[in-house]
Amino acid sequence: MEADVSEMRNELQSRDESLIQLEELVSWKQQQKKLLISKEQSHCSEQERMKTEISDLTEELHQKEITIATIMEKASLLERQLKMELETKHKLLTKQQVYLCNKEHGNFTASLHKMKHENLGLQNSLVKLQNDTETSILGCMDTYREAEHSYQHLLVFPNHDFLFIAQSPPEMSFLATTEKFLQEEEKHAREFEERLNSHLEELQRHSENTLKKYARIQQNRHT
Repeated sequence: MEADVSEMRNELQSRDESLIQLEELVSWKQQQKKLLISKEQSHCSEQERMKTEISDLTEELHQKEITIATIMEKASLLERQLKMELETKHKLLTKQQVYLCNKEHGNFTASLHKMKHENLGLQNSLVKLQNDTETSILGCMDTYREAEHSYQHLLVFPNHDFLFIAQSPPEMSFLATTEKFLQEEEKHAREFEERLNSHLEELQRHSENTLKKYARIQQNRHT
């Protein structure tokens, strides 16, 4: 009898241990299930978050593409406008250069005509001065011949000694007058020559400046 009770007790104890193990297994499975559910929920939340981020990034990328397309369209429009403005300004600049070239060419021609006219006037003045000088010298020579003739006449007629002595020698008076006249004429000639040279230098400088301006305009037209 005691043996049966002991056996039943052992069997019950064994069943209790098995039940405890089974309960522990069930508890462990429940914990694992909870962990799995939590992981699945976390994974779903992560997926939703990633979907939201991808959607936001896609929308942002789309907006940037629209912005880039708008900027490219505006840039193309500005490029066309700038090209048209450059062409217009180039045409205006070309017309202005042609106008300035024609104007400078006209000024250059007028300057050349003016210089030719002034040079001709100077040449005429120089010829007139030479003629006046020659005329004055010839007049002095005639006066000298008359004085010399009078002097020879006094030498031929000795009765006029008193008149000859009272007056200064005609040749001495004439020589002094002639020398003074020639000095004055030489002085006038030098002064005129200096004015002529100064004027010619000024005309030459003006001509060189005009030629340089004309050359620059021609160079700008070719460039």
